[in-house]
Amino acid sequence: MYDKLTKSLIIAFCLCLGAGQFGSRIPVGADEAKPANDGFDKPYGYYLKPILEAVKANDDQRKKITQIVEDLRPTIEPLRKKFREKQSMFLSGMAKGISAEDLLCAQSELGQIRGEINDQYLLMRLRVRKLLQPAQIVAYDDFLAHKGWIKKQPAR
Repeated sequence: MYDKLTKSLIIAFCLCLGAGQFGSRIPVGADEAKPANDGFDKPYGYYLKPILEAVKANDDQRKKITQIVEDLRPTIEPLRKKFREKQSMFLSGMAKGISAEDLLCAQSELGQIRGEINDQYLLMRLRVRKLLQPAQIVAYDDFLAHKGWIKKQPAR
């Protein structure tokens, strides 16, 4: 279907995308001097306790925030698992030299899954923020920025 040069260019393009998305693991807008953390290297819910401590959550807030995290577990955890599986298949496919069309399809699927995961984590962060006082929101944003999850705007 494609000539050899076109296939080579498509594969090179996929490799560049793969290296950018999976090699550096730096979220868009994150500080490149900090190690990136997409949360996949830790189990789901790993940051719950450090967040509760960072915002100095009271007992009621601790219960409600923990409930938010647990309520989203059945949605987020399967997506994380599916992403890891598809990522592994994508990377092994690149190493095995599968067709450029299959690589592009797999890369698109990874982007879709990643988007769904990001949507769920954003929903979680918004629900948590509703429970916090203004000073706690500042501490929460600082914690998230420190972990590379959000890019905090400098104070003006």
